[in-house]
Amino acid sequence: MRIEQTSQHRGGIVLACLSAVALGGCASFSEVSAGQDELYQVSATGVSYTMSIPALTAAAREKARDFCGRQQMQADLRQLVRGWRPMQVDLYFRCQPTGVSLQALLD
Repeated sequence: MRIEQTSQHRGGIVLACLSAVALGGCASFSEVSAGQDELYQVSATGVSYTMSIPALTAAAREKARDFCGRQQMQADLRQLVRGWRPMQVDLYFRCQPTGVSLQALLD
């Protein structure tokens, strides 16, 4: 009897997680790739019609921030390209030292 309750409980948790993902939308990400002039690129593709372009953009920005954060730097977002078929966001960014402003780099 106890085994049945435990597997029903686990099944309920899995179902709740899957429902939350379906309602919140899902994104698949490309690996961050390096381009010219220390410019990086990441793509996020919506795999659910419940995900909006702004949510997909926010997810791509978070991926860029995480990538630069692992290097103890901050993401400097450069260009955003949005596509609708498939729903996709391509984000181009650089990693800049934390606390460095664009004006300081120009001086």
